[in-house]
Amino acid sequence: MTKIGATAFTGFANRTAEFVSDFASVIHNLAMDVRDSYRPELHYMRGPGPKWRAKHQSWPRFDSGSLPTTRQHPDVTGAYTPS
Repeated sequence: MTKIGATAFTGFANRTAEFVSDFASVIHNLAMDVRDSYRPELHYMRGPGPKWRAKHQSWPRFDSGSLPTTRQHPDVTGAYTPS
């Protein structure tokens, strides 16, 4: 039967403890990545911008050619009477 010196045993124990600690750290990091994979602050959007609105929404144009003309009654008092 061979005797193992105290320094050899402590070196083996230290390497084993270091390996187990590294392995546990890797497993812990993987678990944290899976559990906390979505962080909304990384994907925060304020909403559609002006280019999207220009493309997807049809806003009425208020230039002089598209407004209907109103007929004013010649009454001077300001009362409108439809014809």
